[in-house]
Amino acid sequence: MYLSILRLWNFRKYSAGPNDEPGLEVHFQEGVNVLIGENDSGKTAIVDSIRYVLKTQSGEFIQFDDKDFYQDSDGRRKDEFKIECVFDGLNEQDSGLFWEWLSWNDDKTKYLLKVWLFVKRKDNVIMPTFSAGIDGQADRMDSEARELLKVVYFKPLRDALTDMTHGYKSRLAQILGSHELFKTQKDAEGNNAKHKLETDYEKLKKEIESYFMDGGGGESITSGINSFLKEHFLLNGDSRNAEVKLTGGELTEILRLLDLILEGNKSGLGTLNLLCIAAEMLLFNNQKKGLKLALVEELEAHLHPQYQLRLIEYISSQQKNEQFILSTHSIALASNIKLANLIVLKGTEVLPMSPEYTFMKPADYKFLERFLDATKANLFFARGLIMVEGDAENLLIPAIAQLIGRNLYKYGVSVVNVGSTAYKRYINIFKRKDHKSFGMSISVVSDLDVRALEYYDDNCSDRKTPKYWLKETLRPELEKISQCVNYDAMATLFGSKSAFEKEVRLHKKEKFNHITETLNRMKNVLTDGNLTTLNEEMLAQIRKEKTEQLESEINADEIKIFLPKAWTLEYEIAGSGLYRLLETAIRAAKKEAVNQEQEITDEVLNNLWNDVINDYPDGNTPTKEVVYKIFEPLNEGTVSKAIAAQYLAGMLAGELPPVSDNIANREEVKRIVESDEKLKYLVDAINYVTK
Repeated sequence: MYLSILRLWNFRKYSAGPNDEPGLEVHFQEGVNVLIGENDSGKTAIVDSIRYVLKTQSGEFIQFDDKDFYQDSDGRRKDEFKIECVFDGLNEQDSGLFWEWLSWNDDKTKYLLKVWLFVKRKDNVIMPTFSAGIDGQADRMDSEARELLKVVYFKPLRDALTDMTHGYKSRLAQILGSHELFKTQKDAEGNNAKHKLETDYEKLKKEIESYFMDGGGGESITSGINSFLKEHFLLNGDSRNAEVKLTGGELTEILRLLDLILEGNKSGLGTLNLLCIAAEMLLFNNQKKGLKLALVEELEAHLHPQYQLRLIEYISSQQKNEQFILSTHSIALASNIKLANLIVLKGTEVLPMSPEYTFMKPADYKFLERFLDATKANLFFARGLIMVEGDAENLLIPAIAQLIGRNLYKYGVSVVNVGSTAYKRYINIFKRKDHKSFGMSISVVSDLDVRALEYYDDNCSDRKTPKYWLKETLRPELEKISQCVNYDAMATLFGSKSAFEKEVRLHKKEKFNHITETLNRMKNVLTDGNLTTLNEEMLAQIRKEKTEQLESEINADEIKIFLPKAWTLEYEIAGSGLYRLLETAIRAAKKEAVNQEQEITDEVLNNLWNDVINDYPDGNTPTKEVVYKIFEPLNEGTVSKAIAAQYLAGMLAGELPPVSDNIANREEVKRIVESDEKLKYLVDAINYVTK
C-alpha cells in the first residue's frame, strides 16, 4: 500500500475552497516522490501534515500550534483544519489489517483506505480527532492499526550526533528496540524471556562490581570513600557502606549505552548523517507489514554532493518495494532524479511532473533526463526564467539586465542555457494537461537563423544556382516554413521527381515519408514553377513566416518567445549601436586565441578600442556590408563566440575598458541598449520576466 492522495483544508498556507473543496490536493505515486521548490513553497507543510496524521516511528511528540491554522488576508485565523490521507495499492495482507475501515474507489474496482485528522481550536485549547473509514461514516481506528501506519521521518536539520550517540534520547536505541532481534521473546512457560544482551550484561555487571570489592584490585577506592564518609559525614551508628555498581540491566537501558560510529576518531556531521540514515533504513527495511513510507526533509542536509547522489541512487533502486516522499533545495539532486518523480511547488500550486499531468512525450523525458544538469535544473526553483540557446546569450543577457537596472538575481530570475533549439523540449515542462500554471513568466530567446543577403553574395556569385544556395544553405531555413509548393515545379527544377526525392533524402538523411513535409515548406523559392533570384523581399517574407511559426509553436500562457529581426544575436549586435564594442571584443578574442599566454590587459583593450574607432570613425548605425564584415568571423567559427561574448559582457557590465574607465561611454552604452531597435527583443525578454 502507498499514500496516493493528500488533501488539506485550512492548514497553514492552504485555505479551503468556497464549496468546501480542499485548498490543496497532492497526488503521489508509488516509489519516489520528490518535492522541490523555493523557500516557503509548501514543502514542509506537506511533510508535516502527513506526519501529523500518521505519526512517526521515532515516537516524537507532536504539538499543534496556532500557526497550523490558515490565516486569511485580514489576519484572522480559522478555528479548525482538516487533513485527509488516501491509501491505494492495498494487497490481501493490507486489506486484512485494515478491513474495518476500507472503502471503495469511484468505480468500485478496488479497496482504498481513507483516514482523517480534524483539529479544532476553542478557548485557546487545540483538540485533535483522528478517524478512518467511509466518507460520512468514519470511525476511530484502534491503536494497533494506527501503529501500522507510522512513517519513518528524517528531520530537516537532523542532530545526527545526538541520534547516534548513547543517552536517554538516543534514536539508535529506539531503532534497535524496534528491530525484530530485540522484540520480547517467550520462554517455555509463556513468560517473558531475558534477551541474550541482558544475561551477558548481568555477567559483565558482576565482574565490574567485584573489581571494587575485596580482592578485586579496586577495593582501595571503595574503602577510601567509606572511610571518608564515616570520619567526616555519617553519624555515629550509621552502618551503611558505599558500593560501586554498574546500574541498569534492562534491554532498553543497555541499548541506550550504545553508539554507532564509522571510525575511531570523531566523525563529521556528514558521516554521522549517513550513519543515521543507514540506521533508519535498517528499521524501515525490517518492517514486514503495514505502510512503508519514509519522509525525508532536505535530503541534502550535511551531505557532500557525491553522498547525495549515492543516497538518491539507493532510494531509486528501492522504489518498487517502498514509498519515499522527499523534499530538497538541491539543484544537484533535482537534476539527478527522474523527471517523472518530481513534484514542483509554486505558490499554492502543486505540479507533479509525471506523464499524466504534462504534455511531455516519452522522448522528451528521455532527452531531459539525459541533459537536465544542475545548471538547467535551476529552472525549478526560479521565480522567472529566460531560456537561451547559446553561451553568448547566457553571458550577455545578465550583463544587459544589470545595465538597464533589472538585475536578474534581485528578481529571482534564472538564465538557463539549453545549448540549442532544445528549448522546444524544455518548454514542454511548463505546458500541462491539468491547465495549472507555474505562476512565472518565461522568456525564450532564440535566433531566427535566416541568413542575410550579404552571406549569399559573399559565398556565391550567382544567387540563382540551385546546387549551392538552394540545397546547401537556404534549404534548412525554408524547410521550417509551413507553406505549400507545387511538386511538379520542384521536379522540373531537379530534372525529375525521383531526382528531387533523392536530393531531399540525401540532404535530410531521413526517411522518404518526410518529403511531403519538406515540399510544403518551400513556397517562396518558386514562382509559377520558375526559379527566382533571391532578394531582400524574399528574405523578409521568410523571416516573417518563420517568426509567426515559432510564435505559434512556443507562445502559451506565460511562455513567450523573443526573436531578432534577422539572423542571430551577434548579427543583431553587429548591426546596432554597439557594433564597435563587439568588434573590440572580437579582436580581443582573436588575440587571445593567437597567443593564449598573453594577458588581455586593460591597456590592450583600450588599444584595440582605439584601433576600432580609427577603422570605424563614424559611430553611427553601420551599413549592411560592415555588419556582415564584423559578424563574419563569428559565423565562420574563426573566433570563439563564447570568448567574444565574455569580453563584450565585461564591457557592458562596466568591468572592462572602454566602459569601465569612462562614465560617458557607460551612459552611452546604456542609452543604446535601451533605445536600439536591433536590441529591443533582448530588452523586451528581460522586462517580460522582471515585470
